[in-house]
Amino acid sequence: MTTMTIQVPGKAKTKLSAIVKELGGEIISVSTDKQAAKKIRVLNEIKQGLEEVKKIEEGKAKYYSISDIFDGK
Repeated sequence: MTTMTIQVPGKAKTKLSAIVKELGGEIISVSTDKQAAKKIRVLNEIKQGLEEVKKIEEGKAKYYSISDIFDGK
């Protein structure tokens, strides 16, 4: 089976879903523009965090413990 990611107008979602199911396919995920934007934002934040970890491991950034953060250091 092949997995596709597509963008369709909201009004076409119902028709397209019916066609996919009629052809034996399965709808795995449905998201709105808001959901997609939130997902992209979260993924970017994760990416940024991993980049910061990499810098800390390379010695290019300072490590802060949780107590440093709460103590305002």
